[in-house]
Amino acid sequence: MRLLTKAGFGLLLLFVSLAISPTAKADPFVIQTGGFELHNLGNNGTVANGLDALIGTASSSSHTLNGPGSFVATLNNPLTFIEGFTGTGSEGSFNFNFSQALSINGQTQMLDLVGRIDIGTFADSVHILSAAPLTFDFNTFSVAVTVLPADIFGPGDGVFCDVFKAEFTVTNNCNPVPEPATLTLLGLGLAGGAAKLRRRRRLRRS
Repeated sequence: MRLLTKAGFGLLLLFVSLAISPTAKADPFVIQTGGFELHNLGNNGTVANGLDALIGTASSSSHTLNGPGSFVATLNNPLTFIEGFTGTGSEGSFNFNFSQALSINGQTQMLDLVGRIDIGTFADSVHILSAAPLTFDFNTFSVAVTVLPADIFGPGDGVFCDVFKAEFTVTNNCNPVPEPATLTLLGLGLAGGAAKLRRRRRLRRS
């Protein structure tokens, strides 16, 4: 009876360890971006230096999340829009594509983004619209990255700043791999139970 009780208790500990393992693995998160620099946005070719530019500063941040869920983190702080003269007759909307490196807990992928600049006669505005889906897969959890749109309006020549962010959604994988320590404890428990059972059988025979 004692043997069955100990075996049941050991199995209960195993299931609890497996249940909490993905949560422990998902905490904390270290997020890093490589930054980017875009120049000559909207330049129609009549200006040598094309003064409209968008610059995202490389950033790093740490976040804590206990279990599955989501949080918002800064990708570039600051996000700087430098507005200048882009050339006579360059008014209109122009799309552009760009990339920057994104790392989560040391795993790095390229975040491919889509933007647009709207050039007016006296004022310009720049927009980060979307990004290709990006998912980071770890041992016991995955992180999906959703870019949050960003807009900066420049009422005239000058430097204008904002912050570029994304939402990070954490989900547990369906089949987590047991921790080595958990497997070791299970093996020791089974071996001890088997040894005790063999000892009882020998005592009964004698």
